[in-house]
Amino acid sequence: MRIVLLRHAETDRNAADEFQGQADLPLNAAGTRQARDAASTLRAGAWAAVYSSPLTRAVQTASYATSRLHLPHHRAEGLRERHLGALDGRHRPTVERRHPHTLHRLLHDLDYAPPGGETGRAVLARAARVLADIARRERQAEGAVLAVTHGGVLNLLTSALRDAPREPRRLVGTCAAACLDIQWPAGGGPHARLLAHDVAVRDCEAVCATDTARGPAVSLDALARDPYAPTTRTDTDKALHP
Repeated sequence: MRIVLLRHAETDRNAADEFQGQADLPLNAAGTRQARDAASTLRAGAWAAVYSSPLTRAVQTASYATSRLHLPHHRAEGLRERHLGALDGRHRPTVERRHPHTLHRLLHDLDYAPPGGETGRAVLARAARVLADIARRERQAEGAVLAVTHGGVLNLLTSALRDAPREPRRLVGTCAAACLDIQWPAGGGPHARLLAHDVAVRDCEAVCATDTARGPAVSLDALARDPYAPTTRTDTDKALHP
């Protein structure tokens, strides 16, 4: 089976290059057009189910797909964006200029949490857990599964699944997608391989229909089962506090 992870369409904070974390913001006018246009490329019959984060921008993006495909809309808490704590609402280029070490840790250190926020490890664990649950629920489905989530979640998941995790990370754009091939080794739970990254959802549909997965598969249960996944840390960046 295939799971397509779609980043929500644009919000005002995306347009302003500001962190938004779990702030519950709607799509802006450009984002509404993005979501509508992406949904218009989906083929009825090629998709089996639609899931999304419960945050408004993801729900709105998914609603265009469900209307197009005539499928129910399932909300999954584990697809919610990473809680960014004190970074929420900050201008990304300003943070990069004033606190470059903070931004590097946010993107590359799984055990780092901004003050009041989540570690990358905790987010990766809950996202992998919900994908494993979706894979089990939809295992016999005919067609791909669409899961609308967020940039931070996508970055963590695709980094964990890449063949060369030390390569520079390319963030998934708004309303762009990553395609996962889900395999079931004998006697094991769902394993995922990354087929495509930062592509249009219509291209991911074609990948899901034709491509053969390459590279190592990663156990979603193993990613979800990390016992060292605290939601906060004590060695936070005091400089980020207002």
